[in-house]
Amino acid sequence: MPKVDFSKIDDVQDFSPLPPGKYPCRLVEVEEAKTQYDDEMWKLRFQVASGPHAGRFIFDNLVFSEAAMKRAKLICSRLGLDVSGSLDLTTELLKGRTCLVTVDVEDYEDQQGKAKKRNVVAFAGYERLEQTDEAAEPQSEEADAF
Repeated sequence: MPKVDFSKIDDVQDFSPLPPGKYPCRLVEVEEAKTQYDDEMWKLRFQVASGPHAGRFIFDNLVFSEAAMKRAKLICSRLGLDVSGSLDLTTELLKGRTCLVTVDVEDYEDQQGKAKKRNVVAFAGYERLEQTDEAAEPQSEEADAF
């Protein structure tokens, strides 16, 4: 039986969705997977770089199906890649790149039928982020409401 000192373990993080808005993010992880239709897909994990939500994560998928290639091109270009021609795209080529990611909040039902909320990235929810802008505060619609 393992002996665990829980005093050295951080508490559970806040899993509530981020407020709708734009967040400066760094792409910290890219996991290769397949869609239910057997198309190649990369699971993207962005980390908010600054502001009150720094350290939180935003998740999205980059799908390489014929129907999704326009979005793949948009995401790659907003991450700073030259998409004017052919590109030998690898997960390592994307990791560490930055951009502004726009999220909204949607309702969904989990596997137990409970109503929950989660963040979603819009089809064109990516913008270039100049290196000097990384420290910019996220532009949240919630902040505008107050």
